Amino acid sequence: MALIRMTRRSPASLTSSFIDELPDRIRQMLEGTLPFEPVQNVGWMPAMEIVEKKDFLLVTAELPGLGDKDVDVSVDEGVLTISGDKAEEKKEAEEESQFYLLERRYGSFRRSFTLPNAVDVDKITADFANGVLTVKLPKSEEVKAKGKKILIGSRK
Repeated sequence: MALIRMTRRSPASLTSSFIDELPDRIRQMLEGTLPFEPVQNVGWMPAMEIVEKKDFLLVTAELPGLGDKDVDVSVDEGVLTISGDKAEEKKEAEEESQFYLLERRYGSFRRSFTLPNAVDVDKITADFANGVLTVKLPKSEEVKAKGKKILIGSRK
């Protein structure tokens, strides 16, 4: 077994200017005077749930600020895809505004899920109300009919 000498490298983000400014930034943070810096939009991912019921699967997605025309739902080769785009709301006066907190997310999103064979793709429906997308994925009739009770050895 050969030993390889390990060389420690400092991460690129820890530049000397960052390290030099660190004591001042910590002091500003503790004093509550840390200047606010612009936050870059890194996209967003909607919160989703998938629930199995007796006769169907239910997919819900929270899409606040979007309308049904902003969202696409498709199925291709057994994959359900939900995608859309949330445009940033800009106002003319914002150029002169000083933002102190930016938590709202904007941009495109895409979520894809592989569907089980039990889903009847031809009967999938989708509804959009109050910022919540609901996709109903009915199970095929033959899958529902295949269920059977299994007897445990001593109860035969």
